[in-house]
Formats: sequence, C-alpha cells, structure tokens
Amino acid sequence: MPVILGLDVGSRKVGIALSDESAMLATPHSTVERNGRKAENAILKLIKELGIKTVVVGLPYSTSGERTPICREIENFCRRLMKRANIRVEYMDESLTTVEAEAKLRESGKRIGDMRKKGMLDAAAAAIILQSYLNLKDTD
Repeated sequence: MPVILGLDVGSRKVGIALSDESAMLATPHSTVERNGRKAENAILKLIKELGIKTVVVGLPYSTSGERTPICREIENFCRRLMKRANIRVEYMDESLTTVEAEAKLRESGKRIGDMRKKGMLDAAAAAIILQSYLNLKDTD
C-alpha cells in the first residue's frame, strides 16, 4: 500500500506528516513555509518521490461545525496540487489538532516554544489529522 500524506495547511506554514507503508501509523515529517510556491513544490516533490496517491488535509471548521473563511483558501491550495499531480484529496476536520499536538509534545517533555521555532508543532498537527483518517479508514 502506498504511503499517505497528511497536511496541516496554515496561512504561513504547512505541516507535513507521512503514514507508514501499511497505512496504520502517522509520523510528523516536516514543515514548509508558504512563500510563493515553495510549499506546493516541496509537497509535489514528496508526492513524486514516494508515489503518493492520497493526501489527507485538515479543514478548520468552527466549533459549531461550520466552514471557516480559511477553508476555501485550503481547498484552492489543494486544487493546485491536484492539477499538478495525480492525487486524491481527502478532507478531515482539524478542529483542536494544534491544541492536541501541543498537549502531546508537552507530555513528551518538549518545550512548545522550541517546537514552534523548529516548525514541529505544525508537523505534529498534520500527523494527528492523518492518524484520525487512518483510524477511520481502519474501521471501514
């Protein structure tokens, strides 16, 4: 089974996570700045290198479950990826994933400020989004 890519798309950065080959476990990979097409190009390179066919992307719904203004921006970002690569995009609710990522990093003894500087908070949030998808997929 091919590796699945998870993305936490923010206004300034994109957190990236990858599944293992059995699509059971998500792991934080990296964070890329959204300067120009830098993030898109880095993601497309990963897609090509790893033969990725499915990309799971978090959408930030409001607490009432409604779409937020950034949802359209994220979907536009994903459409640009789909135009340049033969991928399928699956969307997941990403509500509170950054909060969950911070809690998990704290539990592991990491300093959140250091993780933000290194960009690992966004990658950890991407891993939570991807893991949620993998867990749902496993129950199907």
